[in-house]
Amino acid sequence: MTTELLQDNSALHEYTKIVQADAIQKFIQEQTDGSTIALPEGVKVTDLEQYLEWRRRYRGTMSTNLISEFVEYVKGTVDGYNEFPVDNFPCFINPQGMRAIAFFNLGDVDNPGHGDHKAKLSLLKTEAFQELLKINGDRFDQRRMAEWMEDWIDHLQTFGEDGTKELSLAASVAAIRRITIGTTAETTREEKTFGTRQSAMAEVEAKHKDQLPAFLKFTCEPYQGLQERTFTVRLSLITGEKPQISARIVRLETAQEEMAKELEEKLRTGFEDSEVRTFVGEFDHR
Repeated sequence: MTTELLQDNSALHEYTKIVQADAIQKFIQEQTDGSTIALPEGVKVTDLEQYLEWRRRYRGTMSTNLISEFVEYVKGTVDGYNEFPVDNFPCFINPQGMRAIAFFNLGDVDNPGHGDHKAKLSLLKTEAFQELLKINGDRFDQRRMAEWMEDWIDHLQTFGEDGTKELSLAASVAAIRRITIGTTAETTREEKTFGTRQSAMAEVEAKHKDQLPAFLKFTCEPYQGLQERTFTVRLSLITGEKPQISARIVRLETAQEEMAKELEEKLRTGFEDSEVRTFVGEFDHR
């Protein structure tokens, strides 16, 4: 094969590649309304926005743990969008996670936006509520239970077996410290919050038994920005070599549902005079 023929074949091959690339480029442009381009291998695309005096568009994420700050920022930012042809400002609330996210440039089906200008709210549990949750389902020895009650005495009330008779806090703490385990020959079994009889051995012989608390009322603000709430904790005595006290929050799931509903209502109320629309759920804009 002569040199001239090889050169002709090489030129034809390159020409064919150019024609094919041009056809592919036109097809991609037609299918994507000109928003996508085919680049040769090895080409590096660089965004020069960082060198411009101004960004091409406003974007970013505001994050806060305070409901009032979230509402104020979202409403103020929405007002700043009035000069733009945008009227879709959704706020998605996740009650289980006690959080919310608002989008400012999400757009709509006809004019979809990038969704990269947003505000996030994530409520934090208060210290008191965290401590309350820690004891749920836990078992304490007498000393640790008494010390826990003394540490959080400003949040506590103690009640007897019927749940209505309020007891002296100081007397309740002292009674817990004085619980003793004795022995009897009885073989009956009776279940009560603070009166568990077991077979053959080990009957609770608690001095000042009428001052032992069966229920605790723990009052605190569970999350920053939510109203103060009172939780009921049931105490049960577990006999053995050494007495233990178990703690269980009564109807905790119901309280969590009520707190989630309160967050939802606070956000709906906060945005009722604005263009922000609230939804319960989450939205993935990717």
